[in-house]
Amino acid sequence: MKKDIYDKQIELSMIRNERNRVKRRLEGAEVNLREAREIRNRLHKQLTKEQQDVVKLGKFSIMNKINEWTGKWDEQMEKEMAEVAEAELRYNEAEKNVIDLEAEVNRLQKEMKNPDFTYIDEDWAAFLQEKETWIRRYDSEANALLHKIADERVSIGSILREVTEAEEAGRIAIRALDHALDKLGSAEGMSMWDTFLGGGMIVSALKYSEINQSDDHIHRAERALRHFETELMDVQDITAESLTVNKRDIFTFTDLFFDNIFSDFMVHSRITDTKSKLNTISSEVRRVLDQLARKRDEMNAALERLDQEERMVIER
Repeated sequence: MKKDIYDKQIELSMIRNERNRVKRRLEGAEVNLREAREIRNRLHKQLTKEQQDVVKLGKFSIMNKINEWTGKWDEQMEKEMAEVAEAELRYNEAEKNVIDLEAEVNRLQKEMKNPDFTYIDEDWAAFLQEKETWIRRYDSEANALLHKIADERVSIGSILREVTEAEEAGRIAIRALDHALDKLGSAEGMSMWDTFLGGGMIVSALKYSEINQSDDHIHRAERALRHFETELMDVQDITAESLTVNKRDIFTFTDLFFDNIFSDFMVHSRITDTKSKLNTISSEVRRVLDQLARKRDEMNAALERLDQEERMVIER
């Protein structure tokens, strides 16, 4: 009978821990989604305003004509186009974040519908009553030890699951970073040719093709790193430096409209700087993965110790 209670305690505790973990993640994701939607909506208004400014500048007016004659129109148009490009980049990234968070909320909502979670609170309360009755009637040293081992096993099992999930998220982040670095390397090569060897229109087009592709890969890396950071929050004694990527450090759109050595050099410099930042982040992720591997080994060793203690208690 005492072994039945012991097994039931492990089973119910694992379900409760998993339900609470999913619930905590869902609540956090819902908060993040609300904030992301607010940011997206604000950036959409800003983008609309910037686009309207360009349209107004392009319409005929006496003032625009005077500016055109004095050479100020081109300068103003360059400024407005750069502001539109910047606003569009920020809005597109915000929209991607909303889509990612909506998918995460939907996934967690489905997990919360797990049939095992439906009556877990009632099952746990009933079990505690059953356990209390048993302890009061048949309390013994062996019984107390088995319950202590059960508690430790649940705790270690939860830590192991969290470590495993964090390791998987870290490996996904590494793959995403590697893809982003590969594309940035190609863009850097094209940028070198365009900036210092006078690559011309074709090379500029190829360069921006690589930049656009790296944009998608960097977004995936950002998403993977956010997920990795979320998973790490559940793992004790594991620390990580900031794992953020700022794509605004990479791209400038003035080169697309006004091709000259200064804007070409700016793009090349930002690509190079971003590669360096991504390499630093990749090294940090790998360092944390090493910590997680050591944590996993420690927990597995602790489970083996508990197995030995349990056999000694039951068989003696």
